[in-house]
Amino acid sequence: MKIYLATDHAGFEMKEAVKLFLEIEKDEIQKELEKGGQLISNVDIVDFGAYTYDENDDYPKYISACAGALSADIYTGKKNGFGIVFGGSGEGEAIVAGKYKGIRAGVINSENLELVKLLREHNNANIISFGARFVGEEFVKEAVRTFILTKFDEADKETVTRHERRVEQIEDLEENIDTKITKRELEELQMLESIRSEASDN
Repeated sequence: MKIYLATDHAGFEMKEAVKLFLEIEKDEIQKELEKGGQLISNVDIVDFGAYTYDENDDYPKYISACAGALSADIYTGKKNGFGIVFGGSGEGEAIVAGKYKGIRAGVINSENLELVKLLREHNNANIISFGARFVGEEFVKEAVRTFILTKFDEADKETVTRHERRVEQIEDLEENIDTKITKRELEELQMLESIRSEASDN
């Protein structure tokens, strides 16, 4: 399982704290996932930046790298990863993430674990976007654990829950929207590849 992290300056300190938390807790998280029936060979943490604090940086490039990597995983059959992103409010970051196929991003900018659970149970969200100016570090650590460990509300193979039905409708929308790549989008994909290369070196 891959857990991708990304932030701009507004969430930099929180991202660093969550990265350390996950490195310490990843074995325990893996055990909990396996107890719940998921076979996970290992949990890998990948940081897409920012790598240093820069008050003038812009979130789209970092969030694009994170969401693009997760989207690529989804469409190559690796569907159990997550993205954890941070910003001032978390809103812009979720908007960027949602531009990528297969990504369902939700914003958490209040300290309510029930909302975190609902993101997973009802929406099958795979990216959680934190408003770092509105939530505390200890809450975010617990929210990250909750997000990763909470299962989507799926039924057996012969029935479909209302939440599955709605997520399938979202996926149908993605498939039917014109996805021709423009010149600008091609340039953005090339930029993403450059950022991913930089991330693998860190």
